[in-house]
Amino acid sequence: MQTRKPDTRVHLFLYAVLTLLAWGAFAFGAEFTWAYAPLLVLSVTVAALGFMAGQGSTGSSHRMMAVALVVVIAAVLLQLVPLPASLVEALSPAHDAVDYRKLFATVTMRDEPAALDAASARPLSIAPSRTWLGLAFVIAYSLLLIGCVRGLGAVGTRRIVRGVIVLGVIAAFAEIFQKASASSIVYGFFEPRQVFYHSAPFINRNHTAGWLIMAAALGLGHLAGSVDDGARATSSWRERILWLSSRRGSEVVLTGCVIAIIAVAVVLTESRSGFMCLLLVALLFGSFSVRKQSTWWRRAFVAAHLAFVLVVGMVMGGVQAVGERFAAVRLESADGRLDVWRDTLRIIGDFPATGTGFNTYGIAMLHYQQTEHGPVRYIEAHNDYLQLAAEGGVLLGIPVVLLIIVIAREIHRRFAERQDDRRAYWLRVGAVCGLVAIAFQSLFDFTLQMPGAAVLFILVMAIAVQRRQPEASQ
Repeated sequence: MQTRKPDTRVHLFLYAVLTLLAWGAFAFGAEFTWAYAPLLVLSVTVAALGFMAGQGSTGSSHRMMAVALVVVIAAVLLQLVPLPASLVEALSPAHDAVDYRKLFATVTMRDEPAALDAASARPLSIAPSRTWLGLAFVIAYSLLLIGCVRGLGAVGTRRIVRGVIVLGVIAAFAEIFQKASASSIVYGFFEPRQVFYHSAPFINRNHTAGWLIMAAALGLGHLAGSVDDGARATSSWRERILWLSSRRGSEVVLTGCVIAIIAVAVVLTESRSGFMCLLLVALLFGSFSVRKQSTWWRRAFVAAHLAFVLVVGMVMGGVQAVGERFAAVRLESADGRLDVWRDTLRIIGDFPATGTGFNTYGIAMLHYQQTEHGPVRYIEAHNDYLQLAAEGGVLLGIPVVLLIIVIAREIHRRFAERQDDRRAYWLRVGAVCGLVAIAFQSLFDFTLQMPGAAVLFILVMAIAVQRRQPEASQ
């Protein structure tokens, strides 16, 4: 197959993507202002480089996805447009029931803001500055997704996935070392505000586990593709054994070990949702392998490796600690999540049409949180779907559902087109498994609200939907 000779644009795109992922992960998930501001700039830069790397390639196949993203952006913008007070009252009757600016000032012990004129125009968002910040992320992520789709379609995915696997094992060792230190100090110098967490590189163990799960899913795709490729180049057991000693065979063995190390780190986080996602990825990928690997020994190899990953992860990671956390869950509150979800449903009931405003959930909970959890004040719903419904209502919910449908349709079309070689096919399968796992975790946690996890999620999504150009090198 003829391949395009790599040029400067290709290398810049590849290195920029890996720099973005590394910064997002190892800067504590980029949850702090000093970390997420550069991440936004890097995201837009990667998008631009992706468009340049994919210059000359066809982008019409993803036009509907771009349109759906624009509709989502427009919905958030509508929450920021100043509207007559009477219209706001009609669309969102609970909007002015509480002075959220005054409430926020009281809680944070700031100077009380001047009262708004009852007749003055106002946006639908209860905290416009928070929604503007959220809009900046939505725009940057949208550009990043389209840019990555264009760039990956032109230059291929294997080299970037290899880089993700390397970052994954580094992040896994960071968690292993953090756990071994039995300290809340991250990297030996940073003490987070949440001192009851002991995780790295993300502060929250659920976020660390979620990021590692996506890296592991891509690693499984790379492993299966390499095995499939090697199996087609060999016809006897002697050749297969000799192949394992070759450069490509050694990469297979090394990738398999890396995935096992990542599994150990996931279990070590003691994240219940992370452990369930690990099992889910193994189950989904195993089912794909059983159906799609063409010979019994390839199916046996992948199944044996998945079993090896799970056994090593559970034994060396200490699965009994995860089991104890499952056993400690109080059914009446599910560790407080049911209480928070009930409060969130109250927000949804009061703001069904337009929501409180994107990225304003924490402000709304200053009024709606009823259950006392000591000094803990919830600024996330621990369920991204409920939180999105509370912040966006029908106004934002319909565009988001439309976007999900468009992306699912694009993924289905890529499989139906059958244009991938075996390596690209298995990378796409791994990406889909990673997306499903994070979608499941989002029922209980908020990993995707961490910018560092979100950018990896967007790359995984781009790998799942990108259309490989004939000249792209894999």
